[in-house]
Amino acid sequence: MKDLDIKKCLDGRVEAGLLSREAAEKALRTIRDLEQRYAETMSQDAAISAAIAETARIMKAEAMRQKTITAKQILASTRALEDQASHPDGVVAGGMAKLARDMRGKATYSNVEARQEVVLGQIMRRMADGLNSYRSKAAGMVQNAAGMRNVIRELHGTSTNDAEAASFAKSWREASEFAADRYIGAGGDLVKRDDWRHPQVTDARRVRQIGREAWTEHLIQAAERGDLQVIDFDTGAPATGLKLATIIKTAGDNILSELPPPPGKGGSYGRHNERRVFQWQNADAFLAYNDQFGAGNDLFGLLVGHMQGMARDIALTEVLGPKHGATVRALQEAAYKAEGARDMGVLARLNPVRSVESAAAIGRTYDVLSGRLGAAQSELTAAIFGSIRNWMTASKLGSALVSAVSVMATWAAKANGVPAVKLLGSVLKQLNPASEADRAFALRMGIVSSAVMDSAIGSKRFADEIVGQGITGRMASFVVRAQGLSAWTNGMKNAFMLEMMGHAGKPLGEVDAPLRKMLERYGFSPADWDVIRAAPQMEHEGARFFDPANVSDRQLGERLMEAIIEERAFAVLEPDARVRQLTTGGLQRGTFMGEMARSAMLFKSFSITMATTHLARAFIDANGSKVAQLAALSAMLTLAGAASIQARQIITGKDPRRMDDPKFWGAAWMQGGGAGIFGDFFVSALDRSGRDFASTALGPILGMALNDVPRLLSSNARAFYEGEPATVGSQVARFVRQNTPGANMWYWRLVVDRAAMDTIQSMVDPEYRQSFRRMEDRARKDYGQRFWWRPGQAPDRAPDLGAVAQR
Repeated sequence: MKDLDIKKCLDGRVEAGLLSREAAEKALRTIRDLEQRYAETMSQDAAISAAIAETARIMKAEAMRQKTITAKQILASTRALEDQASHPDGVVAGGMAKLARDMRGKATYSNVEARQEVVLGQIMRRMADGLNSYRSKAAGMVQNAAGMRNVIRELHGTSTNDAEAASFAKSWREASEFAADRYIGAGGDLVKRDDWRHPQVTDARRVRQIGREAWTEHLIQAAERGDLQVIDFDTGAPATGLKLATIIKTAGDNILSELPPPPGKGGSYGRHNERRVFQWQNADAFLAYNDQFGAGNDLFGLLVGHMQGMARDIALTEVLGPKHGATVRALQEAAYKAEGARDMGVLARLNPVRSVESAAAIGRTYDVLSGRLGAAQSELTAAIFGSIRNWMTASKLGSALVSAVSVMATWAAKANGVPAVKLLGSVLKQLNPASEADRAFALRMGIVSSAVMDSAIGSKRFADEIVGQGITGRMASFVVRAQGLSAWTNGMKNAFMLEMMGHAGKPLGEVDAPLRKMLERYGFSPADWDVIRAAPQMEHEGARFFDPANVSDRQLGERLMEAIIEERAFAVLEPDARVRQLTTGGLQRGTFMGEMARSAMLFKSFSITMATTHLARAFIDANGSKVAQLAALSAMLTLAGAASIQARQIITGKDPRRMDDPKFWGAAWMQGGGAGIFGDFFVSALDRSGRDFASTALGPILGMALNDVPRLLSSNARAFYEGEPATVGSQVARFVRQNTPGANMWYWRLVVDRAAMDTIQSMVDPEYRQSFRRMEDRARKDYGQRFWWRPGQAPDRAPDLGAVAQR
């Protein structure tokens, strides 16, 4: 059959409505490509016949696959709209609760964010040993790069005689198979290939630096040597000739494009097929490409990041359907109609709740969850602002552990029937360096810890502050991890979830009242609970734990894990997608306004998270019992805030503050409630860095630009004009003191201040003695304090703990 005859046949099917024009053109291209390939080994007529037959088979299989995907999309979107409509507080709250934890505590259905963590746990438990072996050590400073190269070689079938690498490669294959099957089962657009081994990434910055021509030539030469197969998805076979060049050109355009993906076009639909276009045929070829154009030495992050992406896309597909962007648009339309139906006055529009719960917030939250906001529109803009935020994180958060409190964890545990003493004992076991088995058990139970997730450096609490893995990103990660904050947070999360997973033995009617109420609030019936507790349990050190993987009804078991994760949000405050859509302004990374929003909201996510958890639970449908519970929690947090303030005084060389001053307790209340630095304004018009309220509210970056730099310039200009000595030395010394990464680490902060920073000031500031005296005078005036380790001197006494009360 001639090419013209084939085209006429396809056109006839288009005219008859049996085929779309796009499908007909794709079929013709496929026939031509296959014919060219078959003609190398058979006659022309036989090649054409074989090409037509194979194309018909491909089209039939694709039609069946698309039919299945469409059916799953209809089911998922229908379920999502029904869940949204079932929410007691309306479709706006119901739509948000499909994406993130319901701050109203009334949703009995799954949401994307909790499902993502559960799925990631199920993936990671399959490669637990390898994660513990190859994760970075020494606060992220040490990584087994050579071992990870052996893992890649094992994945390509090359024996390295490295038992750990072989074991990790085996578990990686099992985990990736599980993730692919689950994604396809939910309706994800993925065609599995038996020869797929691992993901690969191309760094656009490296391609630009080395040159696109060099990148293209590298790929073409690798394909010609047989080291690389470039898959043509029209035929499912390796591309050659013009088709090879065309695919590489298209891939290069996509890699170098800084345009964001169109909003609401289905998110990850089809994304994973694109990742499998380039198939490296041996480890050395891949490693050579990766070293030059890819992830470099961060092979561990490459594998873990792929699994995080799979977990995200599985959760989106399972909860919202394969074309989840379309489902979200439907959720938003229902929410917009509900908002329009209200006679919304000015006060209603200014209601702060609308910033975290509205039709617009649904769209912004989806953009956070789908990863769209994380894709940089301009890598240069994102790199500049991201580096500044990393620097701020590294220089400001060295003593964040001092402010970390366990009150919320013990309070949440008590609310769910877990004794506080038992929880704290479990936390200590998780923190014990000799208890690696306890941390490994948590991972095998599907509890994901950032300690083994290098791409989640530090703590999720500071996920928006730490951007990228460049030098500044690693500095920020080191500061968060080296002070112990990451270990403390992970220990609290692991302990809380394990304690919650240890209560699946009794019938629901016999379960302690707090836990029973929690289960009923999430919609679990006695029959559901019987199915869960009938599943085989895991045993560790004599204790038995619920394991979601053993529940006969997978959705039921995972829904319980989701409920535990959502309750954990009250124990360990971390910003969720609802909060992050606010702290990012719902704007894309790499845009000027998006970076400004992130900079202004730097370090403010904790306070907002407090508002969307404990405060929301207390004030939504408020009653006497809820208000009393909030008052009790507030009292406990105030005591914790007081302890944090006093600890901060001692590690900065001062005696504790007087505690018989009402202003102290106002600051303690603010500190314990997450307002932190704003507690200082109860006492002084300036914060602890000397900035006014407006500059502090704008965030540390804008505060520096609007306060620190102008003050540095104007004060010296004024002194020069008035004929007085310039104070540039003291201003520079203060600037260095406040903005040196790692200098304020809580356990060496005071030594660095006295041994290094005071010395620097004495060298650059001729009036350093007067400057030190002013520091002491201000402490005495504002707080009635003295220094136990005076500026510029050696310590002459221990802290006076009796200073907390008036003598």
